[in-house]
Amino acid sequence: MKNHDQDKTEQLQREKQQVQQEANENRQAAETEEVAGRHKNDGQKDHKGADKGPRGQ
Repeated sequence: MKNHDQDKTEQLQREKQQVQQEANENRQAAETEEVAGRHKNDGQKDHKGADKGPRGQ
């Protein structure tokens, strides 16, 4: 009986570790993807578009 309980506990522990490891791998993959998508000039823009001057001229 003790052995059976211990086996279940070990199995639950292994499953928990596996879920945690998968979560870590997913987080790392997401971070890598995010960093790869960034560019040097990303950031807030100071203007709304090209300066075209007054209309009608």
